[in-house]
Parts: sequence; structure tokens; C-alpha cells
Amino acid sequence: MNLPIAILVVLGAAAVAALALALVRRRAGGPLLADGGRGGPKIIVTGTLFAVVLAFVILAAFQTYNGAKTAAQSEAVAVLDMARAASLFPPAQRDQLHAAFTCYGRAVVAQEWPAMENGHSSPLVEHWIAEYRSLYRRLDLRPPRAQLAFKELLDQGATRTAGRLQRLDKATPSVPTPLWLALVFGGCVAVALQLGLADPRERLRVEGLMVGGVASVIAAGLLVVYFLDHPYARHTGEIQPTGMHESLLLMRRLEPNLRPGCSQTGRPV
Repeated sequence: MNLPIAILVVLGAAAVAALALALVRRRAGGPLLADGGRGGPKIIVTGTLFAVVLAFVILAAFQTYNGAKTAAQSEAVAVLDMARAASLFPPAQRDQLHAAFTCYGRAVVAQEWPAMENGHSSPLVEHWIAEYRSLYRRLDLRPPRAQLAFKELLDQGATRTAGRLQRLDKATPSVPTPLWLALVFGGCVAVALQLGLADPRERLRVEGLMVGGVASVIAAGLLVVYFLDHPYARHTGEIQPTGMHESLLLMRRLEPNLRPGCSQTGRPV
């Protein structure tokens, strides 16, 4: 959900609440409560409960968003460190490893990132993982330098795997459907209680602004939860593969003349 649509949703919620207030005032003909102060405690309790639940959900969703961002960056740094470690091997083996790591990064950016919008992974990424792991069995590990480099490859490979698994895990929404229903229901009840205090003796503009403000804040809170819970969806502020882009650029500087066996989208050629 992009920013213009989010703004329309917030303004739409305020407009609907204000329109509902106008209809309630017209049909009621008078105050719904003889003493408006008696409805205050109910509104305070309901509003406070809803605000507390919404705050906890926003915090949990923020942790999902931040975890997805951290995992993507950790994976990108690990791939770059693997390429640097591969530079310690003989030229032929070094170039093969660099090519496989480059194709892996390209597949993550062009194939797996769009797939994560729907909570999926990319088989092409798995292909390049199997490709560079198959190269490990053919490495010459007799020199001490090669042994240290291979240990670094294994260590950074484990970091890359953990980062990718966490990144894929965060692609699945963490807020369950029942909780979404509870949040929407709680927001509707909070607005309905505000409508219960409608008083035709008050100015419609003032009451409409108050009720519309409550509805718009509730709608904005729910949109924040949706945004944080879908870190890879196409909307303003989505997490982009910036870290992997930077790693690919730095890897290209390590081997400027390297021609990996894949296209810019990570497909084998």
C-alpha cells in the first residue's frame, strides 16, 4: 500500500465517521444520553484497552520489520566476506567461487526479493547455493592459506544461511487473522462509543472533527501495523535489497574482468 492510498484510507475513515455522526444526530433528535458524563468512563476504559493492545501489536510488528532489515544486511555482508575469502585461492578456483557468489546475489535481488512479497522463496537461489557448495569439494586445501580461507568460507556461509532464513521467515506476516479482526472490531467499537455521545445541541463541525479525528487515528494505527508486518510488500518504505546491491558492486571491484555464468537477473547462461 503506497502513501497516497494510505492517506485516502485515513481521510476516508474520518469522513465516514463524520457522516455517521451527522446521521445519528438527525435521527436522534436530541442527546442520546441525558447525562453525557456517564458515558465518559466507558469510553475511557474501551479507548485505553484498545490503545494498549494496538501499542503492543505495533511493537511486535516493528520487531518483525527491524529483524527483516537486519537479516538482509547480514546476508549481504556475509556474501561479500565469502567473496573476499575466495580471493585467497588460486585464480581458477577463485574465479569460479566469485562467479557463483555473484550469481547468488543477483538471484536474490532479481528473483527472490519479488517472490518474498507473496511469502515465497526462489528455486534459482537454491541452485546457486548448490553450485558454490559443489565447488568446495574441488578446492585445493593443501596450502595453509587455503585452509584458513576455507574455514572463513564455512563461517560466513553459516552467517549467510542464517540471514537468509530469517529474511524469508519475516516475509510471512506475524500478526494472525484473529488479532486483525480484534483490532478492527476494537476500533469500530471505540468510534461507535464516540457516536453514542452525539448531541444535536453542539456544533456539527466541532463534533464531526472530534469523531473524525478518533477514526483517522485508529485507521492510521492499523495502517502502521500492516506496513510493519509486510516489510517486503510494495509500499512506501519497503525494505529494498540495498545491502546486496552494495555487495555486488564491491564484488565486481574485486574481479572487474570476471564474467559470471548468469544474466543480470541471476539466470544461468
